[in-house]
Amino acid sequence: MNDLTNKTILVAGGAGYLGSSLCKAILSNNGNLSIADIDDKKINILLDALKIEYPDAKILSVKLDIKNESSITECVNTTYKHFGSIDGLVNATFGATNKNLENLSADDFNAANEINLTGSFLLSRATSSKMKAGASIVMFASMYGIVSPNPSLYPDGINPNPIEYGAGKAGLIQLTKYLAGYYGPQDIRVNAIAPGPFPNLIKDDNHNEVFINNLKNSTMLKRIGESNEIDGPIIFLLSNASSYITGQVLKVDGGWTAW
Repeated sequence: MNDLTNKTILVAGGAGYLGSSLCKAILSNNGNLSIADIDDKKINILLDALKIEYPDAKILSVKLDIKNESSITECVNTTYKHFGSIDGLVNATFGATNKNLENLSADDFNAANEINLTGSFLLSRATSSKMKAGASIVMFASMYGIVSPNPSLYPDGINPNPIEYGAGKAGLIQLTKYLAGYYGPQDIRVNAIAPGPFPNLIKDDNHNEVFINNLKNSTMLKRIGESNEIDGPIIFLLSNASSYITGQVLKVDGGWTAW
């Protein structure tokens, strides 16, 4: 029932660390894929790799600046025109700084949540207008939209997860619930996943081992998540297997928030 045959899935932020793994999973489950991202270089690298691994798949790449409403509209319209339908949206975008609370300006806070909240709202609204009954929207929230970061886990030199990110993801959870109620009568489901610790160790060659161990020990499974471990829950929420699930937040955090 997790099969995505004949379903077109738009993945915003699809060229990112978790998004790119999800794109592969969508194709592995026979879905059509529209990859939307602001980073042209990452899109092209991912697109080339996917075409080699899935030569018969239907794949589209679209530039998306989620802070720009015109870009959102163009992305959605281009995807719809190319495939003739949009059956699923995954919003894997996020906004954050590396600044601590004392150095965070109002402009910094607002810019991050122009992505986390405003852009997410506009993208969901634009995409839902092209959806039919049975479609699904999946938001990327975060465990830090549910619980606060524990400063003791962050060694000297590493700022705790920034406040604008956590506040934005908490707002995104409420947005998910509101949209689920709003689009429910149209049989369009809206859910969120709340990932736990999924650090990109490949990108961060100089990662702090103390910090990584702190993350591991804060989960019930005593390890960090692998990028592909986010794929299954999202495929489930996109598929007909979750046809009676909406307005929910699925925590994929190794038990972090269950202590």
